[in-house]
Amino acid sequence: MPIDTKSHSSNDAPDAATDSSTTFGQARLYAFYLLAVVTLGMAAVFISELLSFAIVGWGAGGDVLAEHRLHLMVIAANVWIIILGVASQLYRPLKRVALMQVAFAVTTLVLVGTIVGGGPVEEVVPFFVLTGLMGLFHPAGRDVISVGDDYSPALLGLVAVAALPVLAFAVNQFGLQATGDIHAVAGHYMEMTTMAIGLLLLGLVAAAGAPGHRFVAWLTGGLAVYFGAVSLVFPTQVSSVGTMWAVALVVWGLAFVVASELRVSGRTAVAQERPFSMPGQPRV
Repeated sequence: MPIDTKSHSSNDAPDAATDSSTTFGQARLYAFYLLAVVTLGMAAVFISELLSFAIVGWGAGGDVLAEHRLHLMVIAANVWIIILGVASQLYRPLKRVALMQVAFAVTTLVLVGTIVGGGPVEEVVPFFVLTGLMGLFHPAGRDVISVGDDYSPALLGLVAVAALPVLAFAVNQFGLQATGDIHAVAGHYMEMTTMAIGLLLLGLVAAAGAPGHRFVAWLTGGLAVYFGAVSLVFPTQVSSVGTMWAVALVVWGLAFVVASELRVSGRTAVAQERPFSMPGQPRV
């Protein structure tokens, strides 16, 4: 009896294509997780001291930072946002897409600030490359750049309220970078500029509504409260915004988190935040 080779090949082809797609998807996912682990490992080895400034700067241990205390504490807090965004991808990354967006965006801002400020670019480029590759290999595929489908008018309104004073601060710090003083030489004014722009960017990502926006809202409010608190505690440090604006930052940050929580608690079952799906799979 002759063998129907045509029938066999037509039946086997879809299975082979499916197996190939599955293998590629698994390899892509493993590469993504590996990149995240490498990024966190590099942070632990090379910038752990900088990250510690966000905490030890509050106490007597921060005295060694001298006139750079506020700058280094705020810069460290900004870098923590990148690290937390990357670390969040190790668990259910399809529900943390907004945090991946934030990790890459803030890293890009820090790189630009370092280049303009004449800082050690070689220390930032590896993190830029790694977070960029994480975005490329993200299991959400092209949806990793999606803004979501559940934007918040309330959060957008809060970002709009903060935009003018925050941008004014950014312009002021950018101008100070040209003074050539000790802070300018260290590139700190430029890093404060990128922090201010990053704060607004965080707010926009949180407002846009991609999966994980609730966590981004907490990072947005947390950064505002942190910078406001540092300015209150160390009012004589360069780049402190003064008592009135520091209090305004704290109030705004708390209001941003409250508005985000109200947004989440006010959803109906149909409008619950949904994760993106793997490429080729239906949304869940």
